[in-house]
Amino acid sequence: MNDYFEGETFSSFDPKVSRAEFVECRFHGVDFSTVNMSHFKFLDCEFSDCNLSNISLKSTHIRSGVFKKCKLIGLNWVEASNASGCSYTECVLDYSVFQGMSLKGAVFKECRMTEADFYEAVLIKADFSDSHLKGAVFNRANLSEADFRGAKEYFIDVRETTVKKAKFSVPEALSLLTSLDIVID
Repeated sequence: MNDYFEGETFSSFDPKVSRAEFVECRFHGVDFSTVNMSHFKFLDCEFSDCNLSNISLKSTHIRSGVFKKCKLIGLNWVEASNASGCSYTECVLDYSVFQGMSLKGAVFKECRMTEADFYEAVLIKADFSDSHLKGAVFNRANLSEADFRGAKEYFIDVRETTVKKAKFSVPEALSLLTSLDIVID
């Protein structure tokens, strides 16, 4: 039997809870790092100052999740049965995997995303503004109309990645020329 919670606020979480469904719930300062979140459902929930690092998202359903100032290190979002409509503000998403996912309009504002993997992801109109993207992989992704203004340390191979109408700031935009193997003086 699944536990069902609606409109509740949580500041701690019982790791024994399994197969639960949360609708319009708020989680503040919760450490989920010891929780097996497989088969959980989170619909229109908000997470602030939470630690979800290294958890399993296998068969987890997250729709329209809002993450603020959360640690989401090492998550394989591909394993989730659904992770649509989420937004991340001031979060740490280092070593997270989003390979091949459709993330149209996703928001990753002011996030740190060291070595995050967006290989072949659809990121049309995604917002990466003011984020740190050192070592992030965007090969063969669709970044049409994505916003990278204020973003730092990214490398995007414009020969393999769609960047039509994407927005970039100078001087970081000069890194787009790196993949062309040219010399600029």
